[in-house]
Order: sequence, then C-alpha cells, then structure tokens
Amino acid sequence: MSHYLELFHLNRPFPFQRFVHEGEVLVYPHWHKVVEVIYVTRGVLHLGINDVPIVMQAGEIQFINAGDIHYFLASPNSERIVIQFDFSLFHEEETAGEPGLRQLFSSMESHSRSWPEETTAKIRELLAVIHREDHHQAAGYKYLIKAALMEIIALIYRQIPLSQQQAKRPLGEAVASKSEKTLVRLDKIFSYIEHHYHEYITLDDVAKFMGFSACYFARFFKKNTGMTFVRFLHNYRLNQAKWLLLNEEISVSEVAERIGFNSVKTFHHVFKQNTGVAPLKYRRSISGMK
Repeated sequence: MSHYLELFHLNRPFPFQRFVHEGEVLVYPHWHKVVEVIYVTRGVLHLGINDVPIVMQAGEIQFINAGDIHYFLASPNSERIVIQFDFSLFHEEETAGEPGLRQLFSSMESHSRSWPEETTAKIRELLAVIHREDHHQAAGYKYLIKAALMEIIALIYRQIPLSQQQAKRPLGEAVASKSEKTLVRLDKIFSYIEHHYHEYITLDDVAKFMGFSACYFARFFKKNTGMTFVRFLHNYRLNQAKWLLLNEEISVSEVAERIGFNSVKTFHHVFKQNTGVAPLKYRRSISGMK
C-alpha cells in the first residue's frame, strides 16, 4: 500500500494549526512533514504509527513525528484535539550538548503513558491553553500559543524519557539517519515547490535542482510520497487555488495564472477532475457566493 502525503495550508509566518475531530472517523495511512500532537478528550482512538497499533483513552496524548506514517479509527461519541506545527516556528538555535528539535522528537517516548503523571498533567494544561487561545484568537494569541509550545518542548527536554523502543534497536541510529536524510531532501523539494509553484516547472527542473537524474528523482519522489511528482504538483496548486477562490474576489483565469496554469481550460479540467465540480461552482457551494 502506498502512503499519501497529507497536504494542508500552513501560514508561512506562523506554521501552526489546531482543529477538533469529533465522532467516528477513519483516516487512511498518511504522513506529513510537520509534528502532530493528538490529545484525546473523550472516547477511544485506535491509532497506528509505523505499523505499531496504539489504543488511546480519554486524557492521553500522542506525539507523531514528521515523516511517521500513521492512521486512526475513532470511536463514536469521541473527541480529540489535534495540533500540527512546523519546526520553523521556533527559529531553532543550536545548543552545545543538546539534541536538535528533529532529533528530540524522534527519540522521545511519544505516548503519555510513558511520562511522569505530573508532566502529562502539565502538558494537558498547556494544550488546553493552545486550544483556547486559537479558538478565541484574542490580541496576542499567537504569542501565547508559541509560548505554550516552547514550554512543552522544555518539558520534553527535561522530563520526558527517551524511547525504550529505540534503545532496543541496534540499527536505530542508522535508520534514523537515513530517515533524516530523506526528510531533509523532501523538505528541500517541498520548499522549491512552495517558492516556484506559480511558475512553469517540470520534473526535470526539480531533479536538476536536487542534483538527481530525472529517473532517480521520479522513483525517489513516488516512493516517499505515494504519488507522482506531477500529481503532487497538481494537488499543491489546487490547494492554493481553493484558498484563492474562497478568500479573494478574483476571476478564475487569474486564479489559474497565479497558481502556475498557463491554460484556463487545463485548470478547469484538472480542478474538476480533482474536486468533482468546476472552480466557480466550488466557490459558490462552499462560500455561498453568487
């Protein structure tokens, strides 16, 4: 089974989002390049991370590291708060003797059952602060969210133990290093797409940027994202198109031009193929615009 890369629009200056999942939901195996925190507030969540099944109860917290393949099946009448953030939010500075954030999150005990109870209670409080501040968005809320996240990171450094599972794996460091190398490459590719998606770009252009042959790049990309480069680029551009259609009063032709389609006809075709409706109908059905 291929595992798809979840795409979502994080605000570049403040790469963070929070949402609440309710009820019985099935999410197929996927991964993304941000850290995800799941806090179950009610009911039961059946979660799988890198083929390891986990049953989460109310009050429990799980960190999912960037690049981890995961899925979940939630019970009826359940609820969980989900927080996602990118490491770039913290403008990390290296400190001698301390692991970097990527290494920290990949080596920690990621489930709250393995944490000291007082640490779990404190992180619950901080997640509640993040949830409340993002919900109300009063003046200065972003600073309070960032402060709470930074306090959580400090608690991980000081109070959350290293993963026992990693300690049992003699090749864990080599595997982690390989995974790190892959994620760094993917980050570089995604960054290129984020900065050039509105231009005419091809698989050959990105392969050349990465120093890969076109064939190797195509295989590398498909293996690690579960989709071809062309499909990924279309999906990324369409995500931007949906945002523009709902947030800016501009014509469909201008939307197409802004996201890198030279032909409005091609944009119409790809958009309808992806969403099942034409761009204008999508705008009207979602926003109620006439």
